[in-house]
Amino acid sequence: MSDGARDPMAMAAARLEAAVERLAQAVARPRAVTGREDSETVPRAEVAAMAERLDATIARLRVALAEELRPAPSETD
Repeated sequence: MSDGARDPMAMAAARLEAAVERLAQAVARPRAVTGREDSETVPRAEVAAMAERLDATIARLRVALAEELRPAPSETD
């Protein structure tokens, strides 16, 4: 098994990339025509809530990546 398969940061990044890809595919799907221009396939409040959760997840991942990539303090410091 490769190191990337056991690395929690790599696994988290891969899961996030897969989730973003699924979202992109969902957005690209043709929408059903309802005959009403004002109808929404997904309520705006749900989209806003999902966007907020995704933004928070990305922010947490950035912090975790920054901490993971930060050099370890040397024992002479």
